[in-house]
Amino acid sequence: MKIALIEPIGGHGGMDYYDYGLAYGLGCNDLDVLFYTCDKTYIRCFRSVDTILMFKKIWDTNIIIKTFQYLKGHFMSFKDAKKKKVRLIHLHFFTFRFIDYLILIIAKKMNFIIIVTVHDINSFNKKANLSIERGCYKLIDGAIVHNNSSYNDLNKKNITIKKITIIPHGNYNLFIKKIPLKRSDNVFTLLFFGQIKKVKGLDILLNSIKLVIDKGYKIKLIIAGKVWKSDLDYYINLIKELNIQSAVETNFRYIPDEEIASFFSKADLVVLPYLEIYQSGVLLLTMSYGRPVLCSDLNAFKEIIIDKENGFLFENKNKDSLANSIIDIIDNQCIVDKVVKNADRLIESRYNWLNIGKQTADLYHSLLD
Repeated sequence: MKIALIEPIGGHGGMDYYDYGLAYGLGCNDLDVLFYTCDKTYIRCFRSVDTILMFKKIWDTNIIIKTFQYLKGHFMSFKDAKKKKVRLIHLHFFTFRFIDYLILIIAKKMNFIIIVTVHDINSFNKKANLSIERGCYKLIDGAIVHNNSSYNDLNKKNITIKKITIIPHGNYNLFIKKIPLKRSDNVFTLLFFGQIKKVKGLDILLNSIKLVIDKGYKIKLIIAGKVWKSDLDYYINLIKELNIQSAVETNFRYIPDEEIASFFSKADLVVLPYLEIYQSGVLLLTMSYGRPVLCSDLNAFKEIIIDKENGFLFENKNKDSLANSIIDIIDNQCIVDKVVKNADRLIESRYNWLNIGKQTADLYHSLLD
């Protein structure tokens, strides 16, 4: 069976790891995958996966041209898939906008069976229109969410959806190598990695760093990621106000693939102080690299992390809890090896792309048969 996987972000924003992981899993489960994405994506060769760079110059232009290219890219992908006798298309959305509604209408008019992976149940920029969202879901034949937390939040919307399936986000083991744990000498190094949004809680982490330093601990925080719809000056000024400049290394920029490993190699601990999340690729990336992770106790995180078993948890939005957790980890580094080994076993079993490909293929077949 041939299917079309259509995801325009691809190599522009790191989605290509996810896309190729899924495509690989589907290909290994006897599906032929046509993967349509943007021209910033590095083409990888996997069994039964054909990559088509259909979205041209979509991310390096103004909003008007970007919108046109986004719509055109989807239409051309649909047209090519129809020519190649594809019956089912798999789309990916982080929010539902009017343009996405138009795209789904076009797909439905072309008689495709439509699967959508809904990455964020509620848009973090809070601009989603509920009427448009309801209209989009009516056009979808099946929705995929990544965990029970997302499933429950979606059901709370009281939106009619034909089929909702929970299929997890996969690991990054196909693409990266584990980095041996280093032992801190004098300074314990923390890493905050990924796109910086208000909901990521970086300010809480910065305040906790101050508390840890005030208790006499030598620590360093590395921040690596581009600020997204947030105020860069806010974080710069906060670091100055807290007088922690000497303990914080800032890299407020997009981190290209070739630099990612170097940041994780420096880290004794990766911290995810998020205020809200549906699924975190950074969490699975951290576990794939073999680094211990400290997360806020959000439901989405607690579905993966068991405190002091395969990771660490602290009370959401609580800088004192975060500071105390950091100190506890520094003082008890003997348990880190066990935590990392347990995390590795978990992502190899539950978050394996072969298993995820099988679950996704089963969903496809249930809608086609």
